[in-house]
Amino acid sequence: MGPVAADGDKICESPSNAFKGLCLRDDNCDIVCKTEGFPNGDCKGFLRKCVCTKPC
Repeated sequence: MGPVAADGDKICESPSNAFKGLCLRDDNCDIVCKTEGFPNGDCKGFLRKCVCTKPC
């Protein structure tokens, strides 16, 4: 089972297509994800990739 929001809805994740390089700050990732049409974005994983999120 994937991530679940506080209200019980599932959260879908998608790697950012526009973010380049290591993702060191969540706020930078969040801004890029918003330009891609997602409401949120976070740096995730050992390799620090920008991952955009939205309710499924």
